[in-house]
Amino acid sequence: MKNKKALISMMAIAVLMTACSSNNTGTSKDGGQSSANSNVKVDPFKMPNPIEVTTFKSLSPGAKLPAGDTVESNQYMKYISQKTNINFKILWYAAPQDHEQKMKLAIASNDLPDVMLVNEQIFLALAEAGQIEDMSKVYEKYASPLAKELYGSTNNKALEKATYKGKLMGIPNISVQADAASMVWVRKDWMDKLGLQPPKSVDDVTAIAKAFVEKDPDGNGKADTMGIAGFEKSLAVNGKAQRGDFKAVFQAFGAYPSGGVEGVSNWIKDSSGKIVYASITPETKQALSKLRDMYAAGAIDKEFVLRKDPNENIVSGKSGIFFGPWWSGGLAADTMKLNPKADFVPYLIPDAKGTVNTMMVPVSTQFIVVKKGMKNPEAAMIYANTFINAQRKVDPDALKLDFSVSAEHWPIGNATFDFADAVERKSDMLKKAMGGQTKPEELSPEMKEMFDKATRDKANPKADLKDWSGYYGYTAPAELLKQNMNKVYSEFTANTKTMERKWANLQKLEKETFFGIVMGEKPLEAFDKFVTDWKAQGGDEITKEVTDELSKSKK
Repeated sequence: MKNKKALISMMAIAVLMTACSSNNTGTSKDGGQSSANSNVKVDPFKMPNPIEVTTFKSLSPGAKLPAGDTVESNQYMKYISQKTNINFKILWYAAPQDHEQKMKLAIASNDLPDVMLVNEQIFLALAEAGQIEDMSKVYEKYASPLAKELYGSTNNKALEKATYKGKLMGIPNISVQADAASMVWVRKDWMDKLGLQPPKSVDDVTAIAKAFVEKDPDGNGKADTMGIAGFEKSLAVNGKAQRGDFKAVFQAFGAYPSGGVEGVSNWIKDSSGKIVYASITPETKQALSKLRDMYAAGAIDKEFVLRKDPNENIVSGKSGIFFGPWWSGGLAADTMKLNPKADFVPYLIPDAKGTVNTMMVPVSTQFIVVKKGMKNPEAAMIYANTFINAQRKVDPDALKLDFSVSAEHWPIGNATFDFADAVERKSDMLKKAMGGQTKPEELSPEMKEMFDKATRDKANPKADLKDWSGYYGYTAPAELLKQNMNKVYSEFTANTKTMERKWANLQKLEKETFFGIVMGEKPLEAFDKFVTDWKAQGGDEITKEVTDELSKSKK
């Protein structure tokens, strides 16, 4: 497995030498494998007898509940209890900004719950310290067919993420990979009015943007339109594409910088196979040069760095271009409410060789882990199976749940478990249903709802923009996702010791340099100084640590 996280100093003392006993009915001293290893036929969705399982969780202050419900007693807690015979006891919960620190303190004192949801950094620390259960046999015996199908859609990359020294040490979530692709959304109605062709390169996007600025595409006789909308964080290039970023421009040059954004670090292999931080490559300098030229030419909103909201100029009808993911139809719909003729169409922008490059979303970022010594580790897999069935709405009883209630109120918090290629799959299902190849009654509840929206919209186009935006992402944008792409995964997605101490300053250096270059406040040569300073101020040390950690994973 990749990304073996070196323990942070506070957590290094928390190595569990022996399994701990507890008054909690979910824990014991037997190593926890008796149930999983028996040959007795098991139910992957229900414990044979009720048990209590402890946990703690992250909970946003705004995650409100219906009147009468509490964090400890709500529809999700009751659903799990009734379905699985597992009664979760929440030892404590905290706001996201406090949760991780409080969890680290609990880990350092070995005061762990039976089951919890953790990020990659903490997962690796727990695995290295021997504080969590080996789930290999539990998964083999208890994983439901749907769970195994979901993991299979990742080519087992998700299970590899959760494997430490050859053992499956957690139950990983699965991120939808479609969220990685950055598309350029262009107002086709403006292109048609100005006699412009769809973009096939970054230069085409620049030319269209300049025309939108200079040729009065909205026809109001005023010089009040702009080209590409952006906002203050728009140079970020992480796994997920964001509305208003410039990920598509960078990737047209084979560049995958982190943009100096908190928590983001992209590590790739250069042409010689050496691991490098993606922000310091020659390709990143080339992309910055192009963005600098685009900004100087007026193709990019001159005040983008001051924009707190990337949507304001799009919805108001002032901007005709933005970069965003496949699900940006909602923003297009909001624009149409004020500008009924607005017709945003998405495109993918290839590099000079015609290849579409995409820095992918990490396949897994969260892991359900079980405390070493828990009597019934299979409870975690049974919970995951049941949660997946509810999240994917394949359990009829799950349809009775009010999913407008924050998913953070599920017993151990919110994580996505879906097909890695969920968007493309749903697109194919919708196409077959609309083409009559699949009967509506054969669709899942989720797909039936989407089919109904598409059917109503087909009968009366865009009369109800909620209907239109509810299915549009699975049509033209999803078809773009089915194209062949050069999919690049970050080689390392955890942290190192030096990153914890120096990363914030290095990110600040990167962000200030990149924005300064694009806006013309710094010369392009400032990139070379940035690379030198980055290496000297901790970058070289971090690179060595990353390389060492990746080398460990191969042993």
